[in-house]
This record gives sequence, C-alpha cells and structure tokens, in this order.
Amino acid sequence: MKKHNKVLALFVVSMFLMLSLLSGCSQKKSNGEEFFSFDGRVAMITEVVILKDAYMITVDTDNKQVYEELNNAEFSLNNNDMVIVIEEDNTEYRVLAISGDIPFIRGTIEKSKLSYDTTLFMNNANQTIINDVMSYDGIDGNEIKMESGIGMVKERKDDWTRASLPGLESDLWFKSDSLSYEFDTSVTDIKK
Repeated sequence: MKKHNKVLALFVVSMFLMLSLLSGCSQKKSNGEEFFSFDGRVAMITEVVILKDAYMITVDTDNKQVYEELNNAEFSLNNNDMVIVIEEDNTEYRVLAISGDIPFIRGTIEKSKLSYDTTLFMNNANQTIINDVMSYDGIDGNEIKMESGIGMVKERKDDWTRASLPGLESDLWFKSDSLSYEFDTSVTDIKK
C-alpha cells in the first residue's frame, strides 16, 4: 500500500510540474470572449514570416471554445504556405495557418507578405486539398486508391504532384489537375 501511495504522489507531483511548465507557454482565456464566425479568404505566404501574437482556439472539457495565447513560442510560416485570412486592416492580416498540428496556429502577419493570386496556388502552394482523388505509386504509375485530406506538397513534376497525407507512411502521387486549393474559409474566432 505504501508503494502505491508513493507512486500516486509521484504521479500527482509530475502532473503538477508538467501543467506548470505548459502554462508558462500559453495563457488560456475562457471568460468574457465572444466568438464570431468569419468568412475568410485563402491566401499564400510570399516569404518566410514569424507570426506575431500567436494563439489558438481550443475546446475545453465542457466543449466550449477557449482562446489560448501562445506566449514564449515562435511560429513561422514558409514561403508558399497556405493560410486563411480572418481579418484585414491597413498594414496587417490576422491569419489561420492551414498546415501543422491541430488546432491550427493563428496570428498576425504583415500585409505585404501574402498573395491572393489564385493562379500561383497550383504550381507553388505547399498545401493542397485532396478530395476523393485517385492516388498513384509514381508518375504514370499504378493506381493505389482514392484519398482525401489536406496534403503537404513534396514535389511537382510535369502534370503530377507528390504529397503526404496525415496518417500515411509514404507519399503518394496525384494528377495535379485533380487537386484543389479552395480551402474551407469559414472560421470561428474572436474579434481583435
């Protein structure tokens, strides 16, 4: 019984320390925020940027949305990363990154660091929508199966795109003209 109590006490102390460390990196705000629906716009980052005022929206144990600041952490977006622009002002845009871990990171970037030019997406974007599209084992290769998800583009060659999908061990090839860049732009967020 004493061994069980020591293990339990060690577990409780470990959990307390872990939660203390995590709270140093983020600050949850669940009281007083009002969440709104935004109809954003798809855009592409034109040069490497660091998100300012990074945050995320999570869900608490009561299934209520929570605004969570990500202090003491730096998040960058790469050239050709896709984002949803949530809000615009004269010099900055508030964006939702389409890549990375879920929940997706949000923050502010300079207006001059992104493009709405949809003609650039097909040949440059780092992310793509794969919506019930046939995958192949190589260029002009054998059909594998229909796939769906947000793919991370790894390579483009002729009319083909190699992309990775969450949960798959290896990259797959897709016909480029079967991929989409029309991401869902409906976003729930707070007004800044």
